[in-house]
Amino acid sequence: MDARKRAVAHTNGQHLCIISEIEAGKEMARAFGAAARSDDPSLAHTFGRRLIRSWWAALSEAAGAKAALRAELQAFPTQDLPASAEALAESLGRTVAALDAETAAYHIGLIYTGMLPRPHRAERGIYYTPPAITERLIDQATAAGIDWASARVLDPACGGGAFLAPVARRILDTLTGCEARILVENVATRLRGYEIDPFAAWLSQVALDAVMLPITERAGKRLPVVVTVCDSLTKNPPKDRFDLVIGNPPYGRVKLAPELREKFRRGLFGHANLYGVFTDLALRHAKVNGVIAYVTPTSFLSGEYFKALRGLIGREAKPRSFDFVTARRGVFDDVLQETILAVYQRGYCESIWVSEITPVQKGQIEVAAAGSGKLPADPTTPWILSRTAKEADLVAAMASMPTRLRDWGYRVSTGPLVWNRYKTQLATRAAKGRLPLLWAEAVGSDGSFAWRADRRDHTKYFEITDKDAWLVTDRSCVLLQRTTAKEQARRLIAAALPQEFLDAHGGVVVENHLNMLRSVSGEPPVSSSVLAAFMNSGAADRAFRCISGSVAVSASELEALPIPDVSALGELARLVAAHAPGRLIEVECERLYQES
Repeated sequence: MDARKRAVAHTNGQHLCIISEIEAGKEMARAFGAAARSDDPSLAHTFGRRLIRSWWAALSEAAGAKAALRAELQAFPTQDLPASAEALAESLGRTVAALDAETAAYHIGLIYTGMLPRPHRAERGIYYTPPAITERLIDQATAAGIDWASARVLDPACGGGAFLAPVARRILDTLTGCEARILVENVATRLRGYEIDPFAAWLSQVALDAVMLPITERAGKRLPVVVTVCDSLTKNPPKDRFDLVIGNPPYGRVKLAPELREKFRRGLFGHANLYGVFTDLALRHAKVNGVIAYVTPTSFLSGEYFKALRGLIGREAKPRSFDFVTARRGVFDDVLQETILAVYQRGYCESIWVSEITPVQKGQIEVAAAGSGKLPADPTTPWILSRTAKEADLVAAMASMPTRLRDWGYRVSTGPLVWNRYKTQLATRAAKGRLPLLWAEAVGSDGSFAWRADRRDHTKYFEITDKDAWLVTDRSCVLLQRTTAKEQARRLIAAALPQEFLDAHGGVVVENHLNMLRSVSGEPPVSSSVLAAFMNSGAADRAFRCISGSVAVSASELEALPIPDVSALGELARLVAAHAPGRLIEVECERLYQES
């Protein structure tokens, strides 16, 4: 091994050792937080403050800098730390100082959030962005035309400075040759962050100070405060809008105050999700031709509650690029939702360039092109996009398929029984007035129907009262599991509910973890057995994955799924009627998508 390779290997080895130390410390800090057993975030605040002080002291010493640590932007509650926690915070601060400022701030943010009470973190949707994801999103914003020599940039939920700090770095790298004082002025006038959490806002400002430290030392001038502690949703856009609004907004369903719901109603339909509201906020803060670059869940691509937001995006700022993060684990700490890096522009964008992001090892990602797509003519409908390069041809085929479930004679509804509202009517034995109760486990992974109640709190019967006629199903339909994860072999798991079973029992009650694909009227042009076989095929499953953005298999997504024309189903119907082997049915369903 030559000297250069030895040096690189040594550096990489050192980095991995530092990360290992930080991970071990993070777990210890999390244990301190868990032991507190409190909904009070002040322990996390106090630990984080001590950690930042240690980090800044180590940075200043290494740089020979004289600048004092920035005062907190706004007071936040604290408490006394045990001596062991005090020592851990001190040690972690010195350890993260060996990393670049952006990576150090990210790990400090993870340590802080890991100590927060879970309800506090969940309520505010606090999840910090890994540096590799940050850099990729900034690269995509650059490709959309952002000029770092002049762009004004806002992060409206700046957390620990995951985006502000590296954006400042881009500005500095672009303005080479400028005097230090001019560099400080550029960052001060062109960069803004809003953050509701006073501790996170302070961390964000300190992370910026860390990036700017060599420059501010040369300039003899501290960077003015560019982070404002505030609720972004109540803040009106400034007169001079931004070239780029970038960030990782908070996630989670929220009940908005009436005045906020009115303010953001153009992008709302039913329940509000914080990241959807922050997307509307970004549109209001971006200039004409400005860029919005966000890390969010993928649920807005197809969810019914996001139809108004999709329409708003389609009118105001069409997507330029989508990067799908393929793994739900290994990229973001504690995030189990499928995630997307989305870049929009407040101007005309003809195509959406799609990529796939895969974690290759801790802290690193791999990006692969996955094709391109376009918004549907009605952008409120679900958006069909390839998630991987393998799906690009399938998505192209789906774009030319006008047929939907309604053309097969079916509509989709959710099983009507919300069981925990009717606990007194659940029964374990047959009796007059009781009907079979069908749970999600009635649909087997192999597409078989079986009446069973295998799980805790599940019973086989439901007692019908005079008011419950609307709960009863007495016509054959296709049952389909309503909640499946992308990691499962199949997202679509269906079974035909036999008419003979219904006739034998006089009807059934279907619980709401099942979807029901029911005929619109009379005898549909496609039988329930053919529909079930098609839904259970690998071809239909792959098509559905190009439309679904969450673990829910929703009625709106199923009804928007492009499917083959009724006239092309003759061979599939023959195979199903002949009880042909599954592999032959799979081949036929593949052909139906390839030849459509």
